[in-house]
Amino acid sequence: MRALMFLSMMLWGLTWTASKVMIDQQVDPFQIVSIKCGIVTLSFLPFVFYLKIPFLIPRSAVLPTLLIGIFNTIYNYLLLSGLNYGEAGSAGVIAEVLSPIFATFIWSILKKTSLLRNEKIGLVLGIVSGGFLVDITNYDSLISPFNIIYVFAALMWALLTISSRYATEDSHPIIINFYSSILPFVIFLPSLFFVDVQPLANVDYKFWLCMFSVTILSTTFATTIFYKGIRVLGVTQGGIFVLLVPLGALLFAWIFLGEIPKLHTVIGGFIALVAIYLINFYLPRRKKSYKKSS
Repeated sequence: MRALMFLSMMLWGLTWTASKVMIDQQVDPFQIVSIKCGIVTLSFLPFVFYLKIPFLIPRSAVLPTLLIGIFNTIYNYLLLSGLNYGEAGSAGVIAEVLSPIFATFIWSILKKTSLLRNEKIGLVLGIVSGGFLVDITNYDSLISPFNIIYVFAALMWALLTISSRYATEDSHPIIINFYSSILPFVIFLPSLFFVDVQPLANVDYKFWLCMFSVTILSTTFATTIFYKGIRVLGVTQGGIFVLLVPLGALLFAWIFLGEIPKLHTVIGGFIALVAIYLINFYLPRRKKSYKKSS
């Protein structure tokens, strides 16, 4: 199971490189998101039927599921559109490592709970890491569209994961993923009819190979394995594997795109991983785990 969990986290990290390859073929981000979420929705159906997961969700899960769909829609668009402004590896590190830090801060406000000492240290380190990740010493870089987009994307994923915590209290995560993928598919579906589809018609095999990677492999397969791993290994041992995702994002961007990680990204990413460990895993009994939901 640990080997499968490692593979799943690497596939999540590969999403950033695959998305960069698709967006570089000049296809409209709305169209990519619609196709992606449509495939994901359909790919979850066999699991729903095989596991006999009911399509009906409790009334208490309806609003959180709707919010997940909204945040998922915004996040997916930001993920793709932002890659026009910078590197996939850096984007992956910013979004992946800042989102759990944002989530912890927002969750503590919502629940009006006091933070433990290690959690406070983790949040301070998270702020420091954010400074490195957005290259705070470079004013032009600090206010660049790239940084703004992916910091906002991290916030969207934080809100999504908090909503997921409520939605999955009485519902299976797979059915929540199923419904949360339908909304972006429907919202962006008109782009396939009213936006120029010529670039989409001209894509090569790499585009569809990457589409297969970000849907069947990174979302359907990896997400299913992740939830299975959490049940088998436990939340602490299973959840700590998510620390591998930003490393995978940098690794695959270097291997397939030739991106050399910037020093400030590496330093900020490392500090953020320490922060996430302190917040989510240092004290298992007070752990707050925020997981991918789509």
